[in-house]
Amino acid sequence: MSKTQKTLIIAIIIVMVTLICILSIYLTLRRKGFGSEEVYEYIEEIKPEERIAIVDIRNHYYIVQSCINKFYTYNDIISNIKEYYGGEDEEVIKEATSENAAIIYNLLDEEYIKSREITKGNLLTKIGKVNGSIVDINNMYVSEKSTNISVYIVNGTLRDKKSNNISSFKMIVKLDFANETFSIIPDDYVDEIYPNVEIGGNINIEVPENIKINKNNKYLFKVVSDDTYIMDLFNKLKEELLYNTKEIYNDLNQDYKNSKFASEEEFDKYVKNKYANLKNINAESYKETKKEDYTQYIIIDSEGNYYIFREIAPMQYSLILDTYTIDIPEFVDRYNKSKAQEKVILNLNKFMLAINDKDYKTAYNMLADSFKKNNFQTIGEFEKYMKNNFFDKNKFDYKYFGDEAGTYYTYKVDISDQEEKIRQTITKNFIILLGEGTEFEISFNIK
Repeated sequence: MSKTQKTLIIAIIIVMVTLICILSIYLTLRRKGFGSEEVYEYIEEIKPEERIAIVDIRNHYYIVQSCINKFYTYNDIISNIKEYYGGEDEEVIKEATSENAAIIYNLLDEEYIKSREITKGNLLTKIGKVNGSIVDINNMYVSEKSTNISVYIVNGTLRDKKSNNISSFKMIVKLDFANETFSIIPDDYVDEIYPNVEIGGNINIEVPENIKINKNNKYLFKVVSDDTYIMDLFNKLKEELLYNTKEIYNDLNQDYKNSKFASEEEFDKYVKNKYANLKNINAESYKETKKEDYTQYIIIDSEGNYYIFREIAPMQYSLILDTYTIDIPEFVDRYNKSKAQEKVILNLNKFMLAINDKDYKTAYNMLADSFKKNNFQTIGEFEKYMKNNFFDKNKFDYKYFGDEAGTYYTYKVDISDQEEKIRQTITKNFIILLGEGTEFEISFNIK
């Protein structure tokens, strides 16, 4: 047998062994249910995730929000039909009311329509009217009921644009991702079928194979950019600072809340003092940082105020309203890397920010105990002194880093009016004690 023949026989044997192995693996997989027919059967048995969870997809959050806004917009039109259409022509008003009622009817869920025996003719007697409301979503949850239908449970508040009265709402929105359609169940029925949301639980609610398309129930899918999201995040906060501080108080970071506010009433007073010009304030810049358990957004407004959002899901966050009350990780990292002079400046900046915010309680707590005992035995005495001897908005100019005595440091500081309304400079000698970690104490000459 020639060398060429031997080589050919060896090659044939290798090919046959390889084919036998492939066939063996295929037959094994078929027996375990992974053959062609079994694959489809296996996929069909996989059920979507029905457990209730916080909505964590930004674009889905925005879709649901737009559906809710659409419902309340047309409800508002009906509630104020004469204002929207003008005049007193009864036929025009009647026709406009009928047309808008038909739109709302097309947004409602079939289950809700059947349970309430709603028709286009009796709809206005069946659902509650809303008068010119601004929607503010507090929480949004989701349950994936089928491969293309998800159920969203939403609660939030409505602000009457005329009276600024706040009322709460609950709503269920069903989304059909295949047809890009939706249906809505208003809050009176939501309380009956699902009064309390339990994360990880299940919602016993009917879902159709699909949500049929009509003239009004299509939603628009769009990708939301970071810039758009940041503006909406700030505008949501601004809305609540102006009209619904209770929601913000609930959203405050717990450590921050405990350190700064003894009560909700104290928080309300702080907001009124700090944000007197809020309607004219806009977001100027922001920084996004990914953390292990949350995404942090730091927004700076046109007045130089800081807002720190620790987001766990779209529009779900804990909030910090300044950079001096508690130490955020970025500050601690910078502080630990700093030399004594920079640490002193960082601490004096905290003091400046606190008095500029009229947060005399926090500023008072930065003072050395002996200094308080000798000069300001109460916060009231300290507040009076600061109002009479400092500016409304103070600017610190660090002139001379003086003597060091152990952990005590002195700094000569020129203080001027940040807004330049008063052309005058105050000079103060500050004594700063650097303690453990980021702890410190401040005292200064009071004359």
